[in-house]
Amino acid sequence: MTPERESEMTETTRRNAAAMVALAVTGAAGGLSHTVAAAAAQVKPGPWRAVIDTPIGELPFNLDLAQTNGAWVATLINGPERVDAEITTVDGATLAFEFPSYGSRIEGTVGADGVMTGTIALKRSSGPYVVPFTARHGLTHRFVADGAPSSGDVGGRWAVTVTAASGTATSGIGEWAQAGRLVDGAVIYVNADTRFLHGELNGAELALSTFDGGTGSLWKATLQPDGTLAGQSFSMVGSSVSTWRAVKDPTVALPDPHTLTYLKPGYDRFDFKFPDLDGKPVSLSDDRFKGKVVIVTIAGSWCPTCHDEARFMAPLVKENRARGLEAVALQYEYSPEFDKAVAACRAFARRYGIDYPMLIAGTADKAAASKTLPMINAVLVYPTMIVVDRTGAVRRIHTSF
Repeated sequence: MTPERESEMTETTRRNAAAMVALAVTGAAGGLSHTVAAAAAQVKPGPWRAVIDTPIGELPFNLDLAQTNGAWVATLINGPERVDAEITTVDGATLAFEFPSYGSRIEGTVGADGVMTGTIALKRSSGPYVVPFTARHGLTHRFVADGAPSSGDVGGRWAVTVTAASGTATSGIGEWAQAGRLVDGAVIYVNADTRFLHGELNGAELALSTFDGGTGSLWKATLQPDGTLAGQSFSMVGSSVSTWRAVKDPTVALPDPHTLTYLKPGYDRFDFKFPDLDGKPVSLSDDRFKGKVVIVTIAGSWCPTCHDEARFMAPLVKENRARGLEAVALQYEYSPEFDKAVAACRAFARRYGIDYPMLIAGTADKAAASKTLPMINAVLVYPTMIVVDRTGAVRRIHTSF
């Protein structure tokens, strides 16, 4: 090989090697950027602020993620309320947490920008109700991080009137406590309540929200010059928007819950026969209930207030069974299919440790449910509690919980 040819090949080799190094560096840099982005896109423990878009604005809720001995737990936070998910799974950038007792699932994925996006799937009688949400790590505020000082005090008891889009008006009681800008409380009706509302009074603007894994709502209002409140609310039950007004009234009260549901004339006993979760018929006249004080609850696993009742009832029955207390739950579920209704009830029972009989009594439709219990005037509210004494006589019927 001539010296000139050798020099030419050496130069070509040098240029090729330089090009390959440049390509390798460029490729490595690109790969590194993807690796860094992937590493950043992880579900992190600690606080998250999640937001659901609604027709009247953002419905925020707070979430805390904790890891103990390799197990993750997602906790929903609504002011003083803490609700642990029944199942929590974290896989890299993906978070999923579930409430089988409600039939709900929340799932989100963290993107390269650190924002989690996902969906909330809730069980409804008409089918799955799915809404998108976003969440950001490290944020603990509810609506506004640094809001304006409150221009009034909404703490106390309020007479609330909620008017649906159809024009139907419902009366309730607003119970709120205010500390600085922060406000906690609930709106309570004859047949239900909003659960734990948490939010703020920024200037004259009140904003409250809740989400407990089964349902949620958003309440917005302006404190008027005359001291009343006026605004709009959004409920995840029915995805409905209503208007509402409130007047502070420390004397406002709901009807006596012991007078709303009663035995019809001509009936002096309460009885039933429905299948339990194994398909075996159970009646209040069975030997297992004779000589016992029996609490009968008319309920459904889909009903948030029924969850509150079960949380109270399950330990009450266990602690007093030796004294002659028993209970039985008449479950009116979304699904008319026995197996699906049983699955919902078993998940409900697992969550609260229910060991008293749960019977599949029918569907959640109140008119249909009323026909299954002809001795009472109507099934007005889930839950309704019927207290039967040791002789089989009905001592008290309490509508709602």
